[in-house]
Amino acid sequence: MQRTFFSPESVFWRVNRELATGLAGPRAVLMQIAHPLIAAGVAEHSNFRSHRIGRLYRTSLAAAGITFGSRKFALRLIHFINQKHRKVHGVLHAPAGPFPGGTPYDANDPELKLWVMSTITDSILALYDAFVARLSLAEREDYYRDSLLGTRLFGIPDRITPPNYAEFVAYMQRMLESGVITVSDDAREIAQNLFSSFLGDVFFTGSTIGIGLLPERLRQEFGFEWTARRERWLTRGAFISRRLRKRVPRLLCSSPFATVAELQAMWTRSKNSPGDDIQAVGTGYRIAPQKDAP
Repeated sequence: MQRTFFSPESVFWRVNRELATGLAGPRAVLMQIAHPLIAAGVAEHSNFRSHRIGRLYRTSLAAAGITFGSRKFALRLIHFINQKHRKVHGVLHAPAGPFPGGTPYDANDPELKLWVMSTITDSILALYDAFVARLSLAEREDYYRDSLLGTRLFGIPDRITPPNYAEFVAYMQRMLESGVITVSDDAREIAQNLFSSFLGDVFFTGSTIGIGLLPERLRQEFGFEWTARRERWLTRGAFISRRLRKRVPRLLCSSPFATVAELQAMWTRSKNSPGDDIQAVGTGYRIAPQKDAP
């Protein structure tokens, strides 16, 4: 088995292994396009109108590939994503939020990539905490520390990356309160297409959890109807899910990608002597700090 970037014993692996965290995809996508420059890039350069399912859940699949795949596979996946993003650039055709018309955007802009990565981390933690188990502050700090490997792999400079979980929470709050994160007309059109038509309605049901966990202001700006009845359904469903998760075997709640990776790791360990260094390094893995390009 080729080594992975993360250890099966790490909090990062344990959280991302849960099938429930796959429901973080729609929430993360909606928070991403709530940034007007990201929404413009998606509106002009993606096929979200004809590939709704992929747009909603591609984020979760990519996260699974990077977490549970071999290092070689993860690096190839990241390279593929970066290459696709090289084509995504342009300018705003109209004012959006605090950005005037003519503002340039580029999908490989480190600030935009940081927001994308942060929405994924924030959404996964929100889903896990609500529907799997409450995480302690120490576990959240461990999770975030491992997630920093992802930001470095995507070439996001350390200079702009929150160095710890407390700074990450402050960054998310600052972005949401700054006015930068404002739902534009492009974002509303994307959301309408993602959750309209027959397929959209079907996946809206599966994505209601992510929508319900959005910050209230964004949910209102997108125009999603959210009633007290739906809020009660979400709260009760989360409570029942956490209770059931304690009684359901881990295998039935695990991502197939994680299960395969864990079985491969067990098989590899059984064929090597106890002294062989074959385990993934997880939190202990380090790569060179990312600096701004010259």
